[in-house]
Amino acid sequence: MDTPAPTPVMVVSGATGGMGSAVVEEIARSGATVALLGRNEKRLDRTRRSIQNRIGDAGRLVTYETDINSTASVDSFAARLMADLGRVDGLVHSAGDGPLAPLAETDDAMWQSTFNGKLMGAVRLARALAGPMASSGGGSMVMISGVFRKDPDPLFPVNSAINAALAVFAKSVSKDLGRSGIRVNVLDPGAVRTPLWDEIAKAIGERSGATAEEISAHVAAQSPLGTLAEPSDVAHTVGYLLSPAARHLTGAAITLDGGASAGL
Repeated sequence: MDTPAPTPVMVVSGATGGMGSAVVEEIARSGATVALLGRNEKRLDRTRRSIQNRIGDAGRLVTYETDINSTASVDSFAARLMADLGRVDGLVHSAGDGPLAPLAETDDAMWQSTFNGKLMGAVRLARALAGPMASSGGGSMVMISGVFRKDPDPLFPVNSAINAALAVFAKSVSKDLGRSGIRVNVLDPGAVRTPLWDEIAKAIGERSGATAEEISAHVAAQSPLGTLAEPSDVAHTVGYLLSPAARHLTGAAITLDGGASAGL
């Protein structure tokens, strides 16, 4: 009799955010066990219960209060994960965002906060999980970055620089981790209709005398498809990158912006 394949275990940072929670739901529906990471235990539990109610028995959700800004916290999480579940097959790093601020309005704290969460958070998680993932037979890491990586914006110099650094990190470690059967890719969404986008659109509008709705409509109009992305668009793409269907795809940066950005 064939031994049944083990249930895959996936880790999602920033799991309580608009994109992160959509990713959790997508991969849980595939039957995976998903570990939700975040710094607020109550928000994690609310997100877990909400998603579990929607998916029923399709997948199992577990939460780990973890601060990706801390090496000790990330390493402790990785040890607990292996003690609890015994394996890890995928990582989605969707935590971290930067300020809307042109250069003259930025300060060192803005740069350091985004660097520590978005870039170093990815470094800490990848470093802590690469060994366990290799021991589990390999897997996939997906770093969610953003279109400012290849199409920098003067209102977002912090995000633009950190996104580019995250892609370089992913590309470099993909050459190393691939030898252990671990794929590493970057996903660059454009504007995604989430509560965070609503805040950004409002802030941009306040600078230009427009409403958040007008800003959203303007941004959507820049896309040949004429729409903003939905969180589910991000989640579906992440699901593909985690899956065996993407077995020969690593070291890539994929843009998901409806064709809006000018960069190749």
